[in-house]
Amino acid sequence: MNQNKNKYDSDVVIVGGSVIGSCLAALLGRAGLNVILLDSNNRSVNSSKKNDPRVFAITIASERILKKTGAWFLMDEENISPFRNMHVWDENGNGEIHFESASICEPTMGHIIPQQVIVDALHKKIHDLDNVKHMEGVSPIKIDAKSSAIILEADNEQQFRAKLVVAADGSNSKTRDLLNIHYQRHDYKQSALACIVTSEISHGEVARQRFSNSGPLAFLPMKNSYESGIVWSSSPKQIEQLLKLDKAAFHSELEAAFDNKLGKIIESTERNVFPLSRAQADCYVLPRFALIGDSAHTVHPLAGLGANLGLLDAASLAEILINTFSLSRDIGRLQVLRLYERWRKGENQQIMYLLDGFKYLFENQFQSVQWLRNLGLDIVDEMPIVKNAIMMRAMGLKGNLPKFAKSYG
Repeated sequence: MNQNKNKYDSDVVIVGGSVIGSCLAALLGRAGLNVILLDSNNRSVNSSKKNDPRVFAITIASERILKKTGAWFLMDEENISPFRNMHVWDENGNGEIHFESASICEPTMGHIIPQQVIVDALHKKIHDLDNVKHMEGVSPIKIDAKSSAIILEADNEQQFRAKLVVAADGSNSKTRDLLNIHYQRHDYKQSALACIVTSEISHGEVARQRFSNSGPLAFLPMKNSYESGIVWSSSPKQIEQLLKLDKAAFHSELEAAFDNKLGKIIESTERNVFPLSRAQADCYVLPRFALIGDSAHTVHPLAGLGANLGLLDAASLAEILINTFSLSRDIGRLQVLRLYERWRKGENQQIMYLLDGFKYLFENQFQSVQWLRNLGLDIVDEMPIVKNAIMMRAMGLKGNLPKFAKSYG
């Protein structure tokens, strides 16, 4: 081994400097663990001001987690967009359902926040922590797990020795691949188009989603009452066609697809496209190694739960590691890490199959299924107990939650 390599020791090395990895780094750093965060990107200071159409629908549980990191309070309120109602309806009928946060005595259902705004706030918090070292432009090239430590070599001649390495570097995780963990993908044969649009009619702080035969179209309310982040899922062929349209033609297609709920589309930002798939790693942990977020699983974006599941991963793993660390025990032992895997893998899998069920139910074109589907929406809409139970689970107010996602702890 090259003896000239720079060597760094820490309790945990986290690979991936976006929302999920940075959240874990902040939670562990605030608890006193020594953390190194490796970020393959070189991020500019004013990156949040760039045109980025990716927005997250942050649940109440995720809001609590981000508050526990301290990052929530560093985000400009102009970038935090509350939504208090949700309206879902079907293209193939009159069935619809409305959710209202006031019905469960909550001020909001959640918040729409640009991804980069969250990343920037987390990085500011991390930079205030002396025991967290954030290194940009660094990627792993080799990982070697020993009985008492794990050694990660990076592409810049640096070497990192820790009790634990956590992969948070996305669905195409290089870190996961280095340890040959199989990542079972299911291709939905769909793509999603994302951009920010300005509408003629105010969104009124309502998140809206229309289901069609080709896939869902969501309008997510931004701080400006006439701006919405859209996620339009459909066949790759249709999405490619939409990408090629000029603004006027695209706006016309979008108005029609959304049933003109917000009137004319006046303006739109650059359109971005990404393929859709569901995936789950065969295992979330190995000795001295763990996967979180998209490195461990991906889901369909129809309910906007992907980032929220990742934040629950980070908070759950943080809780287990902090408890173990406080007892002066080895945080990298497989018995410790399996507590996290048992906790989160089953929960994530349930959400995956639930979202798949919704996807295929709403894309089914049999008239009998369409009729039952619309009837079901109307029936549930008239059952406040059932509707509120669904809403509370989706908002992260019920379930097997980590302490960081609760209003205390």
